[in-house]
Amino acid sequence: MSQLRYRADIDGLRAMAVLGVIAYHAVPGLLPGGFTGVDIFFVISGYLISGILYRAVVSGTFTFREFYARRIRRLFPALITLLLLCMCYGWVLLLPDELRRLGKQVAAGAFFLQNFVLWQESGYFDVSANLKPLLHLWSLAVEEQFYILFPPVMILIWRRRWPFVPVMGALLLASFVLNIVMSFQDPVPDFFLTPYRSWEFLAGALLAWHHFGRGHGEERHGLWMAPLGGLLMVLGMTVLNSGQPYPGWRALLPVCGSLLVIGAGPSSWMNRCILSLRPVVMVGLVSYPLYLFHWPLLSFLHLVRGPHPSGLETFAALLLAGVLAVATYLLVEKTLRRNPSRIILPGLIGLFLFCGAAGLLVWKGVIPAREVAPEVVRIREALADNDIMQGLPQSGRIWINRIGGAGAQTLVLGDSNAQMYIARITKILAMPSSRDCGVLLVTASGVPPLPDVDNPLKKSCPFLIPTFREVLACDPRVDHIVIAALWNQYFYQGYGYLFRGEPLSRADVREKALEAFGSMIRGLVDSGKPVTVVLDIPFGENFDPKGLLGRDFLGRCRLISESPLREDYLRKSGPIRDQIAAVARACGATVIDPLGFLCDGDRCLIMDGDGPVRFDQGHLRPGFVREKASWIDGAILPSPGSQRP
Repeated sequence: MSQLRYRADIDGLRAMAVLGVIAYHAVPGLLPGGFTGVDIFFVISGYLISGILYRAVVSGTFTFREFYARRIRRLFPALITLLLLCMCYGWVLLLPDELRRLGKQVAAGAFFLQNFVLWQESGYFDVSANLKPLLHLWSLAVEEQFYILFPPVMILIWRRRWPFVPVMGALLLASFVLNIVMSFQDPVPDFFLTPYRSWEFLAGALLAWHHFGRGHGEERHGLWMAPLGGLLMVLGMTVLNSGQPYPGWRALLPVCGSLLVIGAGPSSWMNRCILSLRPVVMVGLVSYPLYLFHWPLLSFLHLVRGPHPSGLETFAALLLAGVLAVATYLLVEKTLRRNPSRIILPGLIGLFLFCGAAGLLVWKGVIPAREVAPEVVRIREALADNDIMQGLPQSGRIWINRIGGAGAQTLVLGDSNAQMYIARITKILAMPSSRDCGVLLVTASGVPPLPDVDNPLKKSCPFLIPTFREVLACDPRVDHIVIAALWNQYFYQGYGYLFRGEPLSRADVREKALEAFGSMIRGLVDSGKPVTVVLDIPFGENFDPKGLLGRDFLGRCRLISESPLREDYLRKSGPIRDQIAAVARACGATVIDPLGFLCDGDRCLIMDGDGPVRFDQGHLRPGFVREKASWIDGAILPSPGSQRP
């Protein structure tokens, strides 16, 4: 059998993959599908690692100890360097709650569980991805989980003398089909979990088996294979975007593209003359530490400068990532990878476990954060007031909850902005004047209370309105409907909401959706169920309470108290608010506008005596809502002797 040799063009392919990922992270609009570079890495990994396994198994020299020792020497030096540097700098820069989250990420990264953590944390109110310095380690976790299982499976196939290609092909097909199914049912685990990603590694493994048995592809194939593969990968990076379910079938672009490029062989023109250029190969050689360092630096930059750092600052962060990558490659990786000393391997394992243990201790608060100013502590404590459900159970696609007595019921329909009022609803229903009234909530986070609206990434969308109608039909005590939502966000480009299959961001589609909304309101009013529509609160990046804290790269904090302008908010969101209000009133509903309560004159409220009034850019704190959100009272509990609005 042929022996697979070093190929400079594969390092060039690594360079293409890592530069695509970096471009996506640094300037998302430049390469909206740059994240597909990770898929290219998976195929390359499957090809190279499988080739090593085949050689060892066929020659009879394979041992699990040697295989995993090689993996440790390959991965641990740069990863340990990253984890230690992030922990040290995080202690200087981050506030206590941020440092605890970093500790959790370090622990998850050290035990290759980051993909599971991100899967579980992918809820509506999760911290922004930009503020998770070790988010990118999910791909490393997927890779190592695959290589925990792949060698034993391969050895089993070999020793049982099962037909290798059919069995591996069946495993690949099973993983791919599961991936397709999950991309429709639940895209979050499909993106993060190993069973739905394994087919990408197995595709590279099958190509490696082909080359191991027959040698590298010939040049006559490479004349068309490599350019076609390059085109597919470029299409993936330019046409795909994060608003689409992924991987699903869309991952065929980077996977098939990288298979074609690798399969073309090192002698094909593109691989020889472009991917094997020395500068390109040099980037490929440092692609692993470059991948490791670029994201934490960009994340720390976002933590200090906010969501839109300057181009110069972004360039400086990437330049520093390049310097750290080269230094790590030369001084750490090359020094330790082939060092024959017997203490290297146990030393690396010990340091790795130390990083994981340190992360756990920081996460649990055993290792304390640095001292911060009292006013900063007050703001951070206010931001922790984010339990809008107030302990109510959350289960299923649509959340159905009851509060209060068994008398007349108000049915509250909406998204998380409807849930936001639970603290106030609970308070007023506990008053003696509530007269045994109750509230029935039918809500789903990130789901608009609009008929016939869907979103491929929000599987609850098609069920909210049908569930509302079913609950309404089953409870004759309901004598009033309140509909509340963060309306504007559903009509923006990039959020992926559709009305009867067409983008809700289009003006003509928006008109049709609001017409259907009006018809729903009119039907409720005509059936004797008065309706109140609550408009959204002022929201956006300049309302994010994290922006109240200005800081520098040495962790020094200052308070920024300038309130956003009412005019700036209305310039962006006013037209849609006006349309919703007009449709609601025309169809017989009462409209409540929180704007008059949350904006005083030219400025909008962002702080009160207890700190920030919001816990993120689109939701008021439960503590503030409980005491101050009086605008909702009349809709929930009419005064004695009066009718509901």
